[in-house]
Amino acid sequence: MTVGSSARRLMAMIFPTVPAAWQADFETFQRQLARRIAVVAALAILILLPAFQFIDYVIYESQDDLHLHNALWRLPVSLAALGILFLRWKQPDGAWPRPLLLLMAFALMTMMVGIFANDKVFQGGPADYTSQGLIITIAAVSMAATRGLRDIPVIYGLPFLSLPFLLIHNGVALSSVTTHLVYPAAMLVVACIVVELIYHSNIRSFMANQQLKESAMTDPLTGLLNRRAMSKELTTAHARSLRHEVRYAIIMADLDRFKRVNDAHGHDVGDQVLVELGNRLTTSLRREDRVSRWGGEEFLMLVQDTDESASLEVAEKIRKAVEEAPFPTSAGPLPITLSLGLALNSERDTTETVIIRADKALYQAKQNGRNRVELAE
Repeated sequence: MTVGSSARRLMAMIFPTVPAAWQADFETFQRQLARRIAVVAALAILILLPAFQFIDYVIYESQDDLHLHNALWRLPVSLAALGILFLRWKQPDGAWPRPLLLLMAFALMTMMVGIFANDKVFQGGPADYTSQGLIITIAAVSMAATRGLRDIPVIYGLPFLSLPFLLIHNGVALSSVTTHLVYPAAMLVVACIVVELIYHSNIRSFMANQQLKESAMTDPLTGLLNRRAMSKELTTAHARSLRHEVRYAIIMADLDRFKRVNDAHGHDVGDQVLVELGNRLTTSLRREDRVSRWGGEEFLMLVQDTDESASLEVAEKIRKAVEEAPFPTSAGPLPITLSLGLALNSERDTTETVIIRADKALYQAKQNGRNRVELAE
């Protein structure tokens, strides 16, 4: 193993990336994570902000202007929090979680920067009160960066860049501005590191769960959907058929005389035939259709939004794709054929009855000489 490949493997472990095939699921994962964080943060904000407003009255006695300024800085954050809770109630599965979470984090950061700058004008409370609040806020809002460093400019950029100008505007000497920014800047660096580590930890967690899910839903030999996964697809397709008044077809396929392949060449070669068959079935179907290993050498395919003529064409295309070219194996090229039974659903059907009719049609194809397609009655 070369140094370059070792370095790439190390970088992949530290900074994993989500495969393209899982991007849609990862987006869903990110949205769910953002929704949980947003709701919890909104509840915390609606409890804590009034409490801090009260603390202001206790610490900064008889400074009504400060109280008003701080209340105005806190108002946008409160409104964002209320908006999150409202959308969680009305549209729990909407696309709002991440945008509103970032907006609330930005408003919270802007609020604390404004209050921190105000404190340099309205003196009278503890000298480190708002400084500590700013540092805590920098750490707290980092939880909103569900996509790591790419969210940092959105949350911290404008508030942090405007802070020195606000301090100077409020009368802080230029020589003192750096002193006021040292600890917040240090906290920002720490927050960036933690945010990126958490983001990649979330990716690793997602990928581990995804791999477990796929291993539970796929056939380990062919990589196709297993019976359990296909059953779920069929249930969804049947519900969609009833809702939108469209039809689907089930194709049952079985290798012809597959036992002879195993007896003559061994099960390893038989497995190679099954893998190649899975590849040919997959390439013969549309993206929206599904193929599964139903059991042994039997495969089940779901053809969606179809009719009798179109589904027969699909079944015949599959049959030809298997027959026309020998299967490459370690025992040499082997001629393989496939028998298929086809059934379309009707209003009175369940998924089970469609499968039974397709299976009977497959049996008829075997009886009628194999290497053919039979349409169920």
